[in-house]
Amino acid sequence: MNNYKYIVFDFDGTIADSRSVFISLYNELAHKHGYGILTDENLDELRSLSIPQRCKVLGVPLYKIPFIASAIISKYKTSVAGLQFNEGMKQLLQSLERDNIKFAVLSSNAKENIEQFFDLNRLAVADIFSSRSVFGKHILINKFLKKKGLHPSEILYVGDELRDVVACHKSNVKVAWVSWGYDSVQSFKDNKPDYYIDSPAQILSLVLSKPVAIV
Repeated sequence: MNNYKYIVFDFDGTIADSRSVFISLYNELAHKHGYGILTDENLDELRSLSIPQRCKVLGVPLYKIPFIASAIISKYKTSVAGLQFNEGMKQLLQSLERDNIKFAVLSSNAKENIEQFFDLNRLAVADIFSSRSVFGKHILINKFLKKKGLHPSEILYVGDELRDVVACHKSNVKVAWVSWGYDSVQSFKDNKPDYYIDSPAQILSLVLSKPVAIV
């Protein structure tokens, strides 16, 4: 067994399949403010870009991102009932629970949205840490470490975005990137995750220190 005392998950894109919700809510704002629209045609290209690069393509001022994110999260709660787990993620969390492996959720989504999702799916999560800061997730990670009295080496962070990887590097935390989320592998040029994950089963194998095909 490894020394991980907590497995820490991002929420949107990693646990929950919320891409269609974010696209719909963003496009609603984009129509209102004259920004570029997200489409099936441009989504794959945008997944390989950094947030500043995406803003340039879509004509969104970078300084507006916190305001856009806040507006989306505020409207998000009306869509929680229709959210689904990404394939295999509910079973993974249930397996962690059965094996007495603690897990937590750290997210820039609102805590009440995440709590509602887990309540509707009848799955308990004791620790949910939330911050509306899009670019300050390392601060949230450090807050979690301090509150739990943990060393950075004692947690594994599981996320799907470049900003997750950057935040973990700032906090000296190991990070596993999942391929089914928001950012594609092409976005990781200067900031490489510690592990590349293609299925929830690989996460469990990693946590249990079993051989798994990861880099």
